[in-house]
Amino acid sequence: MADQPTPGDGGCPPDNGGVSRSSLRKALRIAAAATVVVVMVAAARDLSRGSSRPTVGQGPDLTTPGPTAPSQSRDPSAALLADLVVNDADVGPSLTVAGLPGGNGLTEPTLDLCNGKFPSESQRSARLQVAAVDQAQGDTVLSTEAVLYSSGAGTAAALNELKATPGTCPADTRFGPAPDTGWPQVPTVERLAFAFDSVEANGDTSHRLVVYLRRGRALLGVYFFHADTPTAVVQGKTAAADIVNIFANRLAKLPVSAISTTA
Repeated sequence: MADQPTPGDGGCPPDNGGVSRSSLRKALRIAAAATVVVVMVAAARDLSRGSSRPTVGQGPDLTTPGPTAPSQSRDPSAALLADLVVNDADVGPSLTVAGLPGGNGLTEPTLDLCNGKFPSESQRSARLQVAAVDQAQGDTVLSTEAVLYSSGAGTAAALNELKATPGTCPADTRFGPAPDTGWPQVPTVERLAFAFDSVEANGDTSHRLVVYLRRGRALLGVYFFHADTPTAVVQGKTAAADIVNIFANRLAKLPVSAISTTA
């Protein structure tokens, strides 16, 4: 994720999408994307520790379309990542999709849940992350992050690393039961979802939802930043299960040749 709920950025909180912890790095990127053509103070939250740290900076003009493909990637299927992430056609007029700083390269992490170490990150070959922003509120509501790895073994390792992470998180991050037990399952797509509460520096508790989808060597993170109050609207859907299902179906439609070959 990578950094959102972002768990990526978020991840996890998302945030990070986006999922996940969305690390402070991912939270800072998403906060920057939510700043509308003026210098403003944005609350950039470290989702794994519940801290809140204001960030001052000038964000991008949200009337400018987000990146449509990863940059500097030699992966032959990199352009397909644009078909997976949220776009302006998905959201209503109150939301705008913006690219995140570093969102179309590999310099920023994808997996950053609870500041964990994820060796699988080295196997990434292309990445694209964007955020859906409420322009009136200057608030990121959803982030999606599409990633290609050099092989399916890389995405399998990523999910295994994520599954082991909750037990290593700090005490102020409390994971609940898997939130997706009753959600519909899309054939060929593996899903891993986390719901967790993070205690903020002021004592408030934030509820985060981060979902990872895997098919072959493709990984897609969907990061919800307001799990308690569904402000993300994708194709008219507000329920997390329905929104995740939209992205899972996109992943299922990728050509087999794109997600089964080695980059």
